[in-house]
Amino acid sequence: MIQHNDSEHEHVMDRLAELGRKVLAGGEMTREEGRELAAVEVDGEFIYDLFYWANRIRLRFVGNTVKLCSIVAGRVGACSEDCGYCSQSKYYRTHVTPGRTEVDEIEQATEEAIAHGASSFGVVNSGRGPSDAELDRLEPYYRKVAAEGRIRPCATLGELTPAQAERLSGMGVQRVNHNLETSRRHFPNIVTTHTYDDRVRTIKNARSAGLSICCGGIFGLGEDWEDRLDMALEIRELGADVVPINFLNAIEGTPVHGRVADLRPMEALKIVAVYRFLLPDRELKIAGGREKILRDLQSWCFFAGASSMMVGNYLTTFGRNREDDRQMFRDLEMNWAGFDEQAQPVPAPPEAVRELSLPVLGAGG
Repeated sequence: MIQHNDSEHEHVMDRLAELGRKVLAGGEMTREEGRELAAVEVDGEFIYDLFYWANRIRLRFVGNTVKLCSIVAGRVGACSEDCGYCSQSKYYRTHVTPGRTEVDEIEQATEEAIAHGASSFGVVNSGRGPSDAELDRLEPYYRKVAAEGRIRPCATLGELTPAQAERLSGMGVQRVNHNLETSRRHFPNIVTTHTYDDRVRTIKNARSAGLSICCGGIFGLGEDWEDRLDMALEIRELGADVVPINFLNAIEGTPVHGRVADLRPMEALKIVAVYRFLLPDRELKIAGGREKILRDLQSWCFFAGASSMMVGNYLTTFGRNREDDRQMFRDLEMNWAGFDEQAQPVPAPPEAVRELSLPVLGAGG
């Protein structure tokens, strides 16, 4: 750890306070200012000042509430794309067995998500993009969920044409998730079967169709801080409403497994904090990999600026027990914001659904 004299100590503290107050007053962070934040050492004393101001920004722009979302795999495995982090690619030998979740199972998973307080629920498909047949299969489900108005219907279906985005909007989908995953510069090191611009095009198509945008990435893919700043600024430019922050959980059989070191917990929290400075009013959602990477520091993500969390299982791996998460929110004395956006104490789940578990499709041998 680098030692600072008193003059340097005061300068760093004052500079972090200056940047924090700038954002609190409605100012927009520049790339150079982002670099200053990225230079804060995770093993030094100023990391806590960074967290303090990130937390103040969170409280100022989104309040002391947490939003929850859940997902289910609609179709898994046999994917035509070669994303180096993904266990579902047909190019890699992993634990995933290709398959799909039937609509009645998706409906059951939706009911469970509602009972456990999720405000959004997404169907996630493997593959480059949806076929007409797949949209036909999901349309009755989406129309039903939208008409009931108890949870926000979301879709993660891959690349979308303008017509497909319009169709999703027409059937009741309210939000589309399509992550950039990393920076434009680093992207070719991770994916070769499609381009960064392909992803940007889908996001713009969804936005043009009037859909809310959920767009973030995965951290720990071997990127550096310039890559992380690039992605944050691109997300800001694209106008994403929700920004998922995933931490790489390298799965055996994928190219990244054994090639990159796990993020340190404090580095992961620093990413959250810097993103809160750069994206002060967005919903920063802590998603995949938090259990493995943050471990005992999972609750710290809110002090670092997070305002949302994915709960339940992921696509091909299991998540943390949902009641443990709910107890964490209670211990933090955070409010919970449901689909109606009204803040209230975190509710206890009904006994009838307490032991249910969202399916993890393809998690067999």
